[in-house]
Amino acid sequence: MQTEEFVNEVARAANLSDHEVAAAVSRATVETICAHLPAEQVRELSSQLPQDLTRAAEAGRTQTTETPAEISQDEFFKQVAIRAEQDRAEIEPAVRAAITVFKCALSRGETTDIVFDAPRELDALLTG
Repeated sequence: MQTEEFVNEVARAANLSDHEVAAAVSRATVETICAHLPAEQVRELSSQLPQDLTRAAEAGRTQTTETPAEISQDEFFKQVAIRAEQDRAEIEPAVRAAITVFKCALSRGETTDIVFDAPRELDALLTG
């Protein structure tokens, strides 16, 4: 999947007419997810993403620790909003769409690993 296709899918699923917002939310969502995964997991999934999103994943990886901190769903949405420079209340549908497209871009095994490695509070977002 190419970046343009990824962003178009997010825009379509979230009913966004602004392509730049869809792109910013896509990058910010990937970065935020990866900031809460083990570094090795991020290295493994990065090879399955388009180049622009690989950079976002790597940016997230540089922010993680050996044991990534727990995060609530609300805090997750806030962090994405800050990274995307968007209002938190307005981007939730786009973040959910970006998570869905993110999972589709990865192999089934990688998606399973992410759900296993991610903070428990994110389970509903990652499996929904």
